[in-house]
Amino acid sequence: MSFDTTLKAQNNPGILESVFKISARKTTIGTELYAGFITFLAMSYILAVNPAILGGIPGMDKGAVFTATALAAAAATLIMGIWGNYPVMLAPGMSMNGFFKGMLLSGSVALVWHEALFGIFLSGVLYLILSMTNIRKAMIESIPEDLKLAITVSLGLFIAFLGLKNAGIIVSNPIILVSMGNISDPKVIIAYISIFIALGCMVRDIKLATFISFVSAIVLTVLADAFLGTNNAPIPEQIISTPPSLAGSFGAVFNFSGLTADKLFDLLFIVIIFLIVDFFDGLSTIVGVGRDAGIIDKDGKVPNARSALVADAGGTVIGSVLGTTSITAFSESGIASSQGAKTGLAAVVVAGLFLVSLFLYPLFSIFSAAMVAPAMVVVGIYMIGRLGEIQWQQKESRIAAFFTIMFTVLSFSPANGMAMGFISYAFAMVVAGKGKEVHPVIFVLCALFLSYLILL
Repeated sequence: MSFDTTLKAQNNPGILESVFKISARKTTIGTELYAGFITFLAMSYILAVNPAILGGIPGMDKGAVFTATALAAAAATLIMGIWGNYPVMLAPGMSMNGFFKGMLLSGSVALVWHEALFGIFLSGVLYLILSMTNIRKAMIESIPEDLKLAITVSLGLFIAFLGLKNAGIIVSNPIILVSMGNISDPKVIIAYISIFIALGCMVRDIKLATFISFVSAIVLTVLADAFLGTNNAPIPEQIISTPPSLAGSFGAVFNFSGLTADKLFDLLFIVIIFLIVDFFDGLSTIVGVGRDAGIIDKDGKVPNARSALVADAGGTVIGSVLGTTSITAFSESGIASSQGAKTGLAAVVVAGLFLVSLFLYPLFSIFSAAMVAPAMVVVGIYMIGRLGEIQWQQKESRIAAFFTIMFTVLSFSPANGMAMGFISYAFAMVVAGKGKEVHPVIFVLCALFLSYLILL
């Protein structure tokens, strides 16, 4: 007997039916539970990736980041599931954690980690305010679609480049800046194999490509340890333990002792960048999954849009206080809708599994940045898919997209790319005699971005 037929929602009226409207959305409890479980497997790599990335920042503890990641993801996803009733899952964004690390380690800002997290906290508060007012509509309409797409693509290339670097596939070269790494290095070989395994999954439309690349890298690294003695993934003595302490990170965002006046512009810049990216990234995922699940009507209206965005924004506020970068709606949520999920019950399942994972830190702690690098590359490949949606025949869009993408990758800074994208777009529109078509918000942002580049 199938799992679905034994758990028909219409035969089980009660709290689940009243909260999630199972029957009204033509789904079953079994479908929602299964879709939630599969989606958690697909996005569980974040429990290894986020600590591996942020744990490399001086002052940030890898164990604390793990606990913050699991708790923030669970809280935000639970709010989304119960209040928004969307099969959308949230966790620290894969692009923005890489940006956060690159920004701090490259010296692009003069802030230390907890000061930069305070900027993310403020962006979350502003996002929360915008989500509860009609201002969100003006913000959504102010930035051109092509510029949003270019930002998404540039972040995808940035995180993929960071993954290739962490895997040793791309290395620095003093003569030609960068070059190919040593392909005979076991770490590099494992990364290549894992990436191509994921590529095969993508070509065959297997939905768990990111997760499979992550698992394959782990298995191959463990085998290399066993047969070659590389010692890159020492097996822990125990798998289950109490969650790592948050003592060093919880509430650190409110430590203002080192936040001097000369750092305020850097702080403002972080607030703007994370606000823009979080807001539009979250909205695009919610709309995309909502359409796929049949929740959004043909007229394009988004039911419970305010609740869904509040869950997204609230997750960022919670995550920054706990000690991790901004929380966003994961594109892997599309796996849930593809498996038939149409309600927030699937999200509640994922939230519960994130809480269970808190006690599996020894298992996740063996993962290094190199092991999770293939998953980062796969995420980049998914994100670059938006490239074809840009209106390249429009000169203004082409110029803005080019500057956004090129400066993000070549200066190794999504912040620089976004700044140059906005400035070049506004410039091209004014020169083309289309200045009146540019929203005033864009000009305000351009002034801020230009000030940032001059000071930088």
